[in-house]
Amino acid sequence: MNIVIKKAGIRSSLFLSYEFEQKDIDVNNTIKTTSDAPIHDDLRNAFRALIPHFAFVTEEVTDLNLVESAVEAPESYVEDREHSASEVFFKFYVSDFSIDNKKGLNIVTLSGNKMLESGDVVSFTAPAIDLDGGKYQFKAQLSDLMERLKVEVLAYMQGKQAPKQQMEMFENQEDESNDDQEKTVAHKNKKSTKATAEALGD
Repeated sequence: MNIVIKKAGIRSSLFLSYEFEQKDIDVNNTIKTTSDAPIHDDLRNAFRALIPHFAFVTEEVTDLNLVESAVEAPESYVEDREHSASEVFFKFYVSDFSIDNKKGLNIVTLSGNKMLESGDVVSFTAPAIDLDGGKYQFKAQLSDLMERLKVEVLAYMQGKQAPKQQMEMFENQEDESNDDQEKTVAHKNKKSTKATAEALGD
């Protein structure tokens, strides 16, 4: 049996929805699901590492040297706001990725949000990125990151999850979060896991 991760998205800043193909010798099954198990920090940080790519592809951040530095060392730019080398990427939040094989090409699509100065959040999807034949400047780094994400999603499916107590701590200490974008998205999307699962299935 072979499992191929196709899509994943963070819900309410804590949980994960994902889609995968389960390939057997004679049949392929596509499975979509949403879990109420909190995500592990390794998976959260892998999603955060997508932010420089998301901001660059959408032409929201055009400083090539800054983007290159953030792509090469995302831990110095998108994980810890207090010690970050730049504030600019903390306006952005990547919530979803998908990776599809179309005519032999691996196509990545990223979706997320930008927090405006007003405090409102704008959601949008970046143009698709061809990891094989495209001209995207940082496709090698993005390809490596997608492999890391697929490994982390699979590990989540197999039980690599944060303790549920972390969810309670997050809710009780929401005002102390050092990531305003995730906090705002979580606040705007406080719906039940059941509702999220129903929407995903539509």
